Amino acid sequence: MPAHIFGTRETLQFDIALKDPESFAMRQVDIHAAGTHVTATDNGVYVPSFLFTLHRTLKSFRNPARFQPRADIFGDRGPVDIHRILADAPDPSPDPGDLPDLWAFLQFGDVTLRVLSFLIPTAHGVYLSCETPSPETPQQPGIRVVEVSVEALARTMTQAFEAVAAEYEGDKSSVS
Repeated sequence: MPAHIFGTRETLQFDIALKDPESFAMRQVDIHAAGTHVTATDNGVYVPSFLFTLHRTLKSFRNPARFQPRADIFGDRGPVDIHRILADAPDPSPDPGDLPDLWAFLQFGDVTLRVLSFLIPTAHGVYLSCETPSPETPQQPGIRVVEVSVEALARTMTQAFEAVAAEYEGDKSSVS
């Protein structure tokens, strides 16, 4: 049973387990994004790394370019097509330049390594895309897309960060 639940499974949710008194630097955190349980096979986070990556992601939200639509590159394509281009779709795709790094999301350490996710700004809103391998068809990953509120994502990540940081007794100098 989680000690803390922040957000919604439809967009972004963190289910943070009770602190294990036997484990100093590990914590069980289930992450759901765009209706997908992205940590279904591994939910053990290394707390210093998790805090650092959450903090870095929250700081990136202050960069105005992070949420600027790029119709000059993507035209009127939708978020699924943009996700495929950012994910290195074969030519003849437009060159996204540094956007895959700028728009990358869900990079919260080893538990999310198998997830390819972006926050994609378009003229119609900001979309969270999430691509994970399916256990039934690992060669055909599915892309899930949901429209999100940047403010709600920031609030959810801040709540998760604060809850885990408050109960972590190790060095937090990398996130101050």
